[in-house]
Parts: sequence; C-alpha cells; structure tokens
Amino acid sequence: MENYNKTDCLALTIRKEHRLVVINKAVKKTITISVKTILAAICLTLLNVFV
Repeated sequence: MENYNKTDCLALTIRKEHRLVVINKAVKKTITISVKTILAAICLTLLNVFV
C-alpha cells in the first residue's frame, strides 16, 4: 500500500510540474507575440508618418 501512495504522489508531482511548464510556455509565447505585434504597429505607424 505504501508503494502505491509513493507512486500516486510522484504522478501528482509530475502532473503539477507539467502544468507549470505548459503555463510557462503559454505565458512566454503570449508575451513574445504581444511584443512582436507592438513593434509591428510602431513600424507601421512610423511608415505612415513618413510616407
């Protein structure tokens, strides 16, 4: 029974870490896309000002 509890605890730990990795990747991707979008908007604005 003790072995089952250890395995269950390990599975929950791995599951929790996997969720954190997925959330971390999603946040990084969102920030990257946002920064690229902001830079593109600035570039287009500057182009419209000078053209």
